[in-house]
Amino acid sequence: MLKSLYIKNYALIKDIQLNFEESFTTITGETGAGKSILLGALSLLLGNRADKESLREPNEKCIIEAEFDLSNFNLKSVFKEFDLDYDKLSIIRREITKQKTRAFINDTPVKLKVLQDLKPFLVDIHSQNESKSISETSYQYHVLDKIGNNVKVFEQYQNTFISFNSLKSQLKQLKLEKQEATQRQDYNQFLFDELESANLRQGLLAELEDQYNNLQNAEDIQNDLSESINIIQQEEYGVFDQLTKINQRLQSLSQSVSSYNDLKERLQSVLIETQDIASELEGRLADVEVNPDKLEKIDEQLQGINHLLKKHQVKTDYELIEIKNQIELKLQEYSNIDEEIISIETKLKAFDENLISLSDKLFKSRKKSIQTLEKQLLILFGQLGMKNASIEIRLTKTEKCHKYGKDHIEWLFSANKGMPLRPLHKVASGGEMSRMMLAVKSTLASYENLPSIIFDEIDTGVSGEIALKMGEIMHKMSRRMQVISITHLPQIAAKGQQHLKVLKTIEKSETQTHIKNLRRNERIKELSQMLGGDENSTSAIAHAKSLLN
Repeated sequence: MLKSLYIKNYALIKDIQLNFEESFTTITGETGAGKSILLGALSLLLGNRADKESLREPNEKCIIEAEFDLSNFNLKSVFKEFDLDYDKLSIIRREITKQKTRAFINDTPVKLKVLQDLKPFLVDIHSQNESKSISETSYQYHVLDKIGNNVKVFEQYQNTFISFNSLKSQLKQLKLEKQEATQRQDYNQFLFDELESANLRQGLLAELEDQYNNLQNAEDIQNDLSESINIIQQEEYGVFDQLTKINQRLQSLSQSVSSYNDLKERLQSVLIETQDIASELEGRLADVEVNPDKLEKIDEQLQGINHLLKKHQVKTDYELIEIKNQIELKLQEYSNIDEEIISIETKLKAFDENLISLSDKLFKSRKKSIQTLEKQLLILFGQLGMKNASIEIRLTKTEKCHKYGKDHIEWLFSANKGMPLRPLHKVASGGEMSRMMLAVKSTLASYENLPSIIFDEIDTGVSGEIALKMGEIMHKMSRRMQVISITHLPQIAAKGQQHLKVLKTIEKSETQTHIKNLRRNERIKELSQMLGGDENSTSAIAHAKSLLN
């Protein structure tokens, strides 16, 4: 429960410290005095986005801090789940400046998302317009699942439903990809076969071009090689014979003059190299062949590769090999798509079976919860001045699963005897919505282990005896949880064990909001004014005292 709330430099509040009773607290004050500022501050503390314009003094830090007594609410595991230090008296703090905002739980810095996730375990804030949510499908399911203790089953169902839809999206995308791949499949296969038949390997193009040039110029090559061999080996006048004669001269010279030894040795090396070249030329000549058939085949092969180079807009056989490998991968991906589709369809079947099983559990439990809820609501309707009201909660099976289950929910309502039941949002007035929401919250209080609930003028549209009954119901709820009610009705304000008054004052040309914890005499005075009488009016004072007794 909320034990204390400290607010500094927020909106019209300069610096206030509030302490709350553990049972029923009522908060009153004139319109515009700043009652909603309290809820705004508490909402900021529990994760709402900060508006820097709400800082009273823009250059000073805004601080909102609350202490919660969690000793009776088994929240240790929740804190562990959020990786937080648990303390029976836990402190949440929010600091806001123009530049940044920070949040702490028991002195541990946390992100706003943690505050937002923790909020449902700490306090239920019922805003002025929230009564309309009773006609929303999500809230109607929430009520039934709380009563039927289905919250965990419903979370499991929702997680499964999300996974199921995600897989369906994947399957749809895969089938689209398969359809597109099928359209490209034949063409890719043609391209692959065309490249495969070229028997490509790195360096093949250069080899073929060399072979082609050799075959195309075979006769000229033979003539050139034969003439070169003849020049080297011709008797008497050939290069070899001439070099041999020079070698003999140098040999003779080197015997008499040693300085010619190096020339002799160099010439001997030239003779050996010349002889080796002649042998190589003879070998090359033997390899040269005139083969028109082979030339034609190589020409065809070269034309084929050059056609592929032009077709794929590349310059080397290496690039063609890379293109072939890429096309092969695409062909493999196509076959993998079928495997993925089969795998996802198998998973979808399992998810679908799980969804049906979970939705059946929810449906059966919700059916039982309806009987409990309708009975309790009718009792509370009677207490709240709607004795002739009727309510029927219809739950029918649907063909397909949706995010709430495999059923359709509809709350039907009639405020007057003999009138047909119609959808709640079409027939219930604002005052009836408020009373109905209070009845629902009162019923849920028996099923929720929630520390605190705050009502922001849930009494909108009611007055007199009905307001008194609403106060009694909230007072009864406060036996199980802390109840705080912001109200403009004296009948409700009088039911609080604690009564806080919001005041707006002007001090040194500055408007400020203050909050005062009223004593009995001050409560009588406040209730007298709320009753519409003079605070010194004997009748108003007597009426106020009677409300407090």
